[in-house]
Order: sequence, then C-alpha cells, then structure tokens
Amino acid sequence: MKLFCGIVLNKDDISITILDQSQKEILDETVPNEASSVIAALAPHRRDMDSIVMEADKNPEWLMDALKAEGYTNVHSVPN
Repeated sequence: MKLFCGIVLNKDDISITILDQSQKEILDETVPNEASSVIAALAPHRRDMDSIVMEADKNPEWLMDALKAEGYTNVHSVPN
C-alpha cells in the first residue's frame, strides 16, 4: 500500500499527516521542531512511503536534507 505524507513546518512545531491511496488517514501528529522527531514519527511507515510534501514559510532545506539522508528520496517542498 502506498502512503503519502504532508508536513507543515510551523514556527514551534511540525504537523505530520499520512494518508493511504484511498485518502484514509494513517497518522495525524504534531511533533517538536526537530528532524529526529519527524524521522521517528515516519519510521513505522517508511516501507510504504511513496512521497513527502512539505509546506514551509522559510528554509525547509534542513528537514529535506535530514529526510533524504535517512533514505526518503521523493521529498518536495512548496511555499506557504
């Protein structure tokens, strides 16, 4: 089953939502503004993750780089 992840980088935290192909919500979580927290939240779903899209006001590169270093290859950013 393919999963799709949306991440919103907020000033104080990060919102993560994962949906499956039928748009069923698999995860809806808010984590601290740290790459390790995002990686930990995504880890149980890594095998099925198809793509990750991030929305951020400023500088999402730090998180994109951390996710790519963990092996997530289909990571994109869109401006807020």
